[in-house]
Amino acid sequence: MATFYLTLRVAPTPNNPHVNDVEGALVFCWVCDDTPQSALAKANFYVRRYNWDIVEVEVPPTETTQDDFTGKDLGLEQYKHAQENGIAMVFFGGAKDGKSSHGPVKLERPDNFDLDLYLSERKKLKRKGRCLHYDAGSRCSRVIDAHSIQKNGTLSLIANNGHVYANSSNFGDIKRSRGGVTYTKQGIDTVSTFRGFCEKHDSQVFEPIDTVSLVPTQHQILLYAYRALCREVFVKENALILLEKQAERNRGQAALYELFDDMRRSTEFGLNNLLSQKRRYDEYLSARSFSDIKSVIFCTDQKPSVVFSGLFFPDFDFLGRQLQDLSDHSTTLDLLTFSFVPMDQGWGILFAWLSESSGACVPFMKSLATRIYEDRKLGDHLFRLVILNCENMAMRPQWWESLAERARIAITKAASYGADIFAPIRHDYLARGLENISGWKFESVISDMD
Repeated sequence: MATFYLTLRVAPTPNNPHVNDVEGALVFCWVCDDTPQSALAKANFYVRRYNWDIVEVEVPPTETTQDDFTGKDLGLEQYKHAQENGIAMVFFGGAKDGKSSHGPVKLERPDNFDLDLYLSERKKLKRKGRCLHYDAGSRCSRVIDAHSIQKNGTLSLIANNGHVYANSSNFGDIKRSRGGVTYTKQGIDTVSTFRGFCEKHDSQVFEPIDTVSLVPTQHQILLYAYRALCREVFVKENALILLEKQAERNRGQAALYELFDDMRRSTEFGLNNLLSQKRRYDEYLSARSFSDIKSVIFCTDQKPSVVFSGLFFPDFDFLGRQLQDLSDHSTTLDLLTFSFVPMDQGWGILFAWLSESSGACVPFMKSLATRIYEDRKLGDHLFRLVILNCENMAMRPQWWESLAERARIAITKAASYGADIFAPIRHDYLARGLENISGWKFESVISDMD
């Protein structure tokens, strides 16, 4: 991650405490980020959060090092502050009378967002269960902690003394990582669970995949996709409630309100597409009709190191071509699920989608085939996809601890890529990165893709 220096010319908003005294100001910013574009977006947000409007970018984001500020006390202090906090800002303001100036003044972050409260509310919502089965009703009285990644036969395959490494939701870990991903050792009883099914329906619906290795049958394939889908619906429903609360709490703080409201609208759009897909899956399960599911399975007899269950709306393929515009909320999105699947001999990565989602999913899988033909690095491409698109995963402790520190840092950074709301998604984000880490090798492919 680089440190960018930039300068912005700003003017106070009516809510700014200096509005009666200051005509305008120059804000000097130090931002730790990966690209100048995201650094500028982050600086823009925080300046507006302090009740200033940006008039002009005086000095665009320029990558710097500590040496650039040697002998400059204020600059060196703020550079070091940015290393600890991700961003640092000071401003020099010009008085309205034209005779005096204000500054330098260090901008303290407004205490509008309560992370502790946010995480507490998220935890309460996570514990508030409901059965997502298509025939749910008053009989669904005992909602359980259902595993979205099988405990027996999957998590147990990689566990060491009942523990795996998984993404932490601990307050301290999230604060230290500035909202990024941190992997910690956790017990398999709680990893990947969500309170989205009652005991009866979880047992009945998923018995064909919980008690039998993947054959595969179309029924099994549909169930793996359905489990990933239901978990994501549960997570997105909770996220939408939280974002609605945050937007309302910050209605008087324009920058925060707009941020949370934009996130709310994007989450609502994604959830509506997930619910539309779920209705189709519910219909197929209710009618016991499984012929509409399509799949590709990459099979290996290796010892597993990472297990997972996830999904995404394919936006760009492995060649960097755009498949869907996720910012166009007037469209219906195609959905692709991917799951770790235990097999009689080894394991596999199962990609599954409904035929109505083939518009994006088929060219996505074909682009992977093209990359394999070009470089013969299937394992690297699949590992990259899982790390970048799946937070619902767990890792074998011996494997994770055996990795070089630079490899663990690369994985953590890649997993945090989508968490940075200021960073635009690169069109080639699936094309490179995390090479020669997983060691995954696949011997065969099972496909019914048209």
